[in-house]
Amino acid sequence: MNTPLHRRALPLLGAGLLARPALAQPVWPQRQVTLVVPYPPGGSTDNVARPLVQEWSRIIGETIVIENRGGAGGTIGAELVSRARPDGQTLLLFPTAVFTISPTMMRPPYDADRDFVPVARVASSDAFVIVNHAVPARTIQELVAYGRARPGQLRFGSAGNGTITQLQCEIFGEAAGVRLEHVPYRGSGLSVNDLVAGHIQMICDPAALPQVRDGRLRALASFGDTRHPEFPDVPTLMELGLAERGAMSWFGIAAPAGLPPALRARIAATLEEALKSDQVARGMAIGGLRPAFETGEPFANRIMRDRAIFADVIRRTGAGVN
Repeated sequence: MNTPLHRRALPLLGAGLLARPALAQPVWPQRQVTLVVPYPPGGSTDNVARPLVQEWSRIIGETIVIENRGGAGGTIGAELVSRARPDGQTLLLFPTAVFTISPTMMRPPYDADRDFVPVARVASSDAFVIVNHAVPARTIQELVAYGRARPGQLRFGSAGNGTITQLQCEIFGEAAGVRLEHVPYRGSGLSVNDLVAGHIQMICDPAALPQVRDGRLRALASFGDTRHPEFPDVPTLMELGLAERGAMSWFGIAAPAGLPPALRARIAATLEEALKSDQVARGMAIGGLRPAFETGEPFANRIMRDRAIFADVIRRTGAGVN
């Protein structure tokens, strides 16, 4: 006996209805989002997070909590995110170094390529060579002469071993022929405090720009391709022949590996919208930062390219974890 067509179609229709939930796009956010900043408060990464989160929370309609987990050049916070569920509820705001420098200089407790999904670049910055007033140098040329006459006596601070704030000073020292002494900290804020107090003499970190503005510190040169519009009298190291392209600092958002592509696209889209806000731009500018959006293959390629650049710098300078 032949079964009527409409009766034969019912099981197939039922199967289709049951399958639809599995094909539905993932919902995000499902609850409060945690954004892990792998450095203490007060540094450049934190200065990206604070203004971004205000606008981003409004756009997604959910609270975003910043969790500062500093230490070990950012690897402690990064490891925490690598072990989280890939549902977009726990994300990492990372500076250049975490995925480009740390994998070369140390053995982080994660694989930067295997354990994470890069979501988007959200900011960039120009670092500056900044000194305190105890250093008798008002130009970069005077600083070079001062350092050459005192090998190993110019102590520079960084946000930690394996951070770009270390390597940029190493790049400057190599190009200038000055032997510098590295003093790692557990974040930019601590190194800036010690620079103001005179415990170190120099840093290469935009986190100190507020102290430059109020006259407590002095900027002698920048790592930018062009002069910074806020500091037009400060030359670039490139124009002085003391740096090279590829030493720029940027900040990105990453998620644990396994994040569905559709969810990554949704998170990236909300970030792009947040970065268009004038309020975000003004907040970042205080720390010498600016919004800069990039996602997908271009962002992934940037990470790989910069990793190769910094690996070469590490090889040439002999920089390492000390």
